[in-house]
Amino acid sequence: MKKLFIYTSFVLAFCAALTSKAFGQTNGNLPQTEVDRIIGAFTAKETQFRRALNQYSFKRDALIQRLGMGGQVTGEYHRVSTFTFDDQGNRYEKINFFPMSSMAENVTAEDVDDLGGIQPFALEPSKISKYNIRYVGKEKIDELDLFVFDVAPKVMPDPKKTKERLFVGRVWVDDQDLQIVKTKGKGVPETKNNKFPTVETYREHIDGRYWFPTYAYADEELLYENGEPLHIRLKVRYFDFAPARATLKVTEVGESDQPSGNPTNSVAKPVEVGPLNAKALTLPKAKYPEEARRLRVSGKVTVRVVVDENGKVISAMATDGPVPLRQAAEDAARLATFAPTVQGGVTLKITGLLSYDFVP
Repeated sequence: MKKLFIYTSFVLAFCAALTSKAFGQTNGNLPQTEVDRIIGAFTAKETQFRRALNQYSFKRDALIQRLGMGGQVTGEYHRVSTFTFDDQGNRYEKINFFPMSSMAENVTAEDVDDLGGIQPFALEPSKISKYNIRYVGKEKIDELDLFVFDVAPKVMPDPKKTKERLFVGRVWVDDQDLQIVKTKGKGVPETKNNKFPTVETYREHIDGRYWFPTYAYADEELLYENGEPLHIRLKVRYFDFAPARATLKVTEVGESDQPSGNPTNSVAKPVEVGPLNAKALTLPKAKYPEEARRLRVSGKVTVRVVVDENGKVISAMATDGPVPLRQAAEDAARLATFAPTVQGGVTLKITGLLSYDFVP
């Protein structure tokens, strides 16, 4: 059985293990001393970022698809979870949505661990000297001026002797914050049975301090030595970052957060009612994100909401639409209100879809 190890955005935290001693000659216009200063700054902040993330809970929507020759989806793995971390960096996962996978022959337990970022969080200081990095120049993306670096292991791990996996690829560093804001690369080493896709990851500024990964994407045909190709598409979204601890009560979508002593539908599952725009008592418009406006991103975003017995939205999660617009749609959906839904004299908790159109 083939094993497909999926490397997501958090694998790029390996770059925190880099130090200026590991870097070769500069190919850009900066003197080597300045390159070393930048490297020292962003690797130190990458370490701070990993520590800071242990103070946050967040949700992860991971979708892996196998594609046929015509581009049709022939297999799918979809898992939505909430994560928290304790003081030691131990990961806790609460699965919110996980239909039966049709990719069981390809997705392994290690794939799932990597989706949650377990490898980077287990990164040890002993890995500091294992990478080379090379400054390749500057690039402007949107309105950000970025330093660009190529990253590769000094010595490729021998898969016959170790299970260690490292990163090879490129990182983009903001020239003001000196933090990684974009990454593109893959896991190594590969073997005849283990192939890794190249993952492109984008980070966003959270709480005005840290650039946390929020979206990772890969679409690649992996070719095995027997000549059999495997076309994989990966989409991973991280959202709802909030300061939290593992002691925080994490509830599933639609699950009541009331004390167990209150019997009011505490375990009732929401009833599917379909489109909800026309049923809303109040439906605030979504605020057009400034970054999306600058990029002229437009389109329709669909948000699945769960509405409690009082008509209040208790959960909102975008299911499709342009990524830069999803958070704004979710924020607006949480402010919508509805009349209580009553059937047979019983007040129901419901779930359905809200749609938001974004036009520049």
